[in-house]
Amino acid sequence: MNRVGISAKQKRHKRLIGLLNSDPLTSDNRLALELGVSVGTIRLDREALNLPGLRERTRHMAERESNRLASLKQEEVLGEILELEPNRRALSVLTTSREHAFRHTNLVADHYIYAQAATLAIAVVREALAAIGSARVQFAHSPYVGERLNAIAIVRAHKEGKYMVSVHTRAREREIFVARFVVIAIETTIGGEPAK
Repeated sequence: MNRVGISAKQKRHKRLIGLLNSDPLTSDNRLALELGVSVGTIRLDREALNLPGLRERTRHMAERESNRLASLKQEEVLGEILELEPNRRALSVLTTSREHAFRHTNLVADHYIYAQAATLAIAVVREALAAIGSARVQFAHSPYVGERLNAIAIVRAHKEGKYMVSVHTRAREREIFVARFVVIAIETTIGGEPAK
């Protein structure tokens, strides 16, 4: 192979690594569009660079971040937590399926969207036990079954066991849900029961 071909491939590999470092949840289809090559070329490049596919990257991120949870267990969170900086920010992904739909429609039921955001708001708080004290929510669009819901929680303020947490949920490129939660820390006794 000539030097020009190797150089172009090396540049593409460098861009591919950069794109995945900035957003590990980028699909092969999106990478192919960004780099102007086929999906097959992206798969070959990932294999050559020993880069896992989207499913494996998602699973790895979820496993790594679940160890940081304090107020919830991983199975109590709706969606997979992919990033978690306790008391600062968190990212969750929920890939929707038929089980998340309203009956006889292809629309995701709103209570799943709310549950993903609420559990993420609790998860981002580093307390032994926390709960939603109040919420202001706004639904902008209804996502369809099969769409991936990306929720980002940011702790805006924290004072005396109360945390102000905003959550923005997106499906594809559009914002579908915004919530502002007050998450409260619940004091527990030695046995783990809430203090009276």
